[in-house]
Amino acid sequence: MPGVIEKKKLLNGTTRQYECERILYTRDFGILKYVLDMPFQVARLVLPQNTVTMAFYWCDRPYTLYRWYFQRHNIGNYFNIADRIVLQETEFRWRDLSVDILIYQNRELEILDWEELPAEIPGDLYRYILSASEQVKSNYLSTIKETDEILKALPRF
Repeated sequence: MPGVIEKKKLLNGTTRQYECERILYTRDFGILKYVLDMPFQVARLVLPQNTVTMAFYWCDRPYTLYRWYFQRHNIGNYFNIADRIVLQETEFRWRDLSVDILIYQNRELEILDWEELPAEIPGDLYRYILSASEQVKSNYLSTIKETDEILKALPRF
């Protein structure tokens, strides 16, 4: 599969880049794959080395979704509240709006990183983040089911 760069711009203006494998691409929806080369901890969830991230991007939704798999079992799901999602064949760009929602294996939900929002955040952006968070909390089970179906239809997954 071809390589793609994921470019994530943070609210503080810095950009993080990751080399990923493109699994699926259309102008409005895409999936990237990334394999962790070392263990990583997110809240109470430890992602072992070789955890596979299947990252989902929708241009018309206020989030991205990272689904984490270890030894082919889903060990967690991580919604990034986002905007400015632009998908191209060789680059997926989006703005990370700091707030994340972690869904554990037992479907417990944990909202993360509200404290990372800048004190001077514009009101309309704050309302967008709040609305997007509510949307994820209301719909995360159906989104996980939707992405399960997409992954089942892929020949390599």
